[in-house]
Amino acid sequence: MDRFTAQAVAAIAEDSVSGAVEIAEKSAEVLQRLARAEQDAPVATLRQQLLEVGWALISAHPTMAPLVNLVNAVLWKMEDQEAPDGARRAVAEVISDFKRRLRVHEAAIAETALRLIPEDGQVLTNGRSTTVRAALRHAQRAGRRFKVICAEGRPACEGRALAAELAAGGLNVTLVIDALAIAMASQVQVVLVGADYLGAQGLVNKVGTYGIALAAGAGGVPIYALCGSEKFLPPGYVPPAQARWPAEQVWEDAPSNLTIINLYFDNTPLRALAGIVTEQGVQPNEGIEAWLAATKLHPALKRE
Repeated sequence: MDRFTAQAVAAIAEDSVSGAVEIAEKSAEVLQRLARAEQDAPVATLRQQLLEVGWALISAHPTMAPLVNLVNAVLWKMEDQEAPDGARRAVAEVISDFKRRLRVHEAAIAETALRLIPEDGQVLTNGRSTTVRAALRHAQRAGRRFKVICAEGRPACEGRALAAELAAGGLNVTLVIDALAIAMASQVQVVLVGADYLGAQGLVNKVGTYGIALAAGAGGVPIYALCGSEKFLPPGYVPPAQARWPAEQVWEDAPSNLTIINLYFDNTPLRALAGIVTEQGVQPNEGIEAWLAATKLHPALKRE
């Protein structure tokens, strides 16, 4: 891996605030630049370099399915390529299409989510999802009047960033500490959350989502995951165990005999959700399972 690419991958790895769509777009640009830079590389060499960098990007954010789907699409597109020029064009084509679909899906999801946001209601969200942000802004432009409650999202405080973005756009926003968000989940009209990935085992999103889902369910409040198909984890791909983030983020000068567990994500069973909002509308769990089964994982991305 060349120095420029390594630096770009390192910057993406250190990004703990951007959402999955933003990380996927940045990663797509890294792969696109790599393909353009390797003008004289044989197809086999280019394929190996893309796989190496692709794995580095996936490993940097192992809970983000768009990265897996991006690399998966690139590898399948190169399968039938024999000439270097054709291989580079194929990579550019699949990456451009991937980036286009990210935005098209976001717009379609926002339109569907509009009918889930009640007039004069309150919407609770957790973490910083650009898909949720787009849906709330779309509802605002459509003239819908509502209030937003954002969980703070410690320790990285992504929710604080989302709250600032929404408030700057003129929305009525309240920022609450994470524990209070769980307590308030039964007092709002709807909960909208994003997704890092969705698989047969459930929805992986900012830690606290499962607690909010349980509280919302107990109070009869629907919770929806706004999740384009690029966030569906291909069957056969085994994500690595979630890494523990630095304890210093939670308590900088903690006593030496104290154990601190700092995780960013949790898993919410699909049965706890009222539905998954995709680019094809609100999908029941059964429809999602069939959709997942139709995705084919490239052999190079399979591992035990």
